[in-house]
Amino acid sequence: MIGTISTNQKCFECGGILKYIEGAGILQCQDHPQIIWRNGCFVRFGAKHTKRFKTVGEAERHLTGLRWQTDQGKYDVRDWQVAAPLSFLFLRKKFIEFKKTQEITVKQIQHIDHVLEMAGKNWDRLNIKEILEGEIDDFFLFDHRKTTKTKLKNGKFKITDQGPVGKKTLANWKTVLHDFWKWVVRREKRRSRIEMPDFPDIVYKMGWRGIVDMDIQREILDEIKKISLDFNPRIWLGIKLLSMYPKIRPGEMTGLKEGNINLKDGWLFFPDPKEGDKGKFVHIDQEDCDLIRSVWAHKGLPTMPFFRHLQTKSGVKAGVQFGPKYFRLWWNKACKNLGIEGIDLYGGTKHSTVTALGKLLTPEQIQRGVTGHASDAFKRYMIPDINEARIGAKAVKEIQKLSDPSVIHLSERSSS
Repeated sequence: MIGTISTNQKCFECGGILKYIEGAGILQCQDHPQIIWRNGCFVRFGAKHTKRFKTVGEAERHLTGLRWQTDQGKYDVRDWQVAAPLSFLFLRKKFIEFKKTQEITVKQIQHIDHVLEMAGKNWDRLNIKEILEGEIDDFFLFDHRKTTKTKLKNGKFKITDQGPVGKKTLANWKTVLHDFWKWVVRREKRRSRIEMPDFPDIVYKMGWRGIVDMDIQREILDEIKKISLDFNPRIWLGIKLLSMYPKIRPGEMTGLKEGNINLKDGWLFFPDPKEGDKGKFVHIDQEDCDLIRSVWAHKGLPTMPFFRHLQTKSGVKAGVQFGPKYFRLWWNKACKNLGIEGIDLYGGTKHSTVTALGKLLTPEQIQRGVTGHASDAFKRYMIPDINEARIGAKAVKEIQKLSDPSVIHLSERSSS
């Protein structure tokens, strides 16, 4: 049978090799059968598998298991290699390398890495074959917490617990893990026969962001202009453009480079949009081009962020790009000054503008020419087309009259 148990220990009498006696749990000298060894030994199974054990009994159990795996067609030498090529840790790192070759953004790579790293807290040392439905269920049942990290004046950080993560976040994590397992199954299908595990259903209901009408939006924008214009006019400009062009996300706006602004032809270019394509052009009208020119007196290098700090203050150096929450910070200040609650930057700019546009344009026109959404998710925030709504209401009244016995129908009148 394939495989054997050996030891470096020699016979005490002749210095000969001690041979494994199948089923006896011992190593014995052929010429001196009284010399028996039951301690330090190792299993050899094929050319690439060697594993050490304290006793022959432990080695026998391991050897029996390997032979059974071979009989069942399940033996894989990589399960026992020191580098652990089938461990969750090894595979998740390989998966990140693979994802970096795809046409996705750096932010998406970071998100995938973050989810796999969280799962790896319990799974990194496990063989991928050992992570089944139970382990996956336990990951989603765990009380994952949402936290914020704030830097204090003394240089230390304060961690604030904001409660458990939402079902929508868990559903996003599930998408990452499902994609990872699909890649593993494809990668190993000819060698390890890894099966795709079943993932739990995560049901969630999309929340609604608060929105405002255009009069309130204008008041907030005017307040932002009032409190920030002298400090840095690009704060108000960036938020104003977000309200004008719902196709642009706040994170994309803060990352806009000077070299990606073309005021002559009237467009902004975003090389790494969330949509994951090769770039996104947003055309702007001449009035907004003039608005950008009014605050762009001193141009920097093409790679320089347009929305940047213009002066060094509070530890932030001039020329540094606005942080991802910087527009939101000033939006919240303006809302607080005006006594407006429950309206965040995204809802007050993008969603409020799209909702108002529903009075003038059809959903298809808004999707194609304004938001650029690939899906119909944005339609939740739209007031239905006014003309279609009126036509619909009129039709409902007509069919209701048909079922009302007190109403004399046209056909009855003509017959009488």
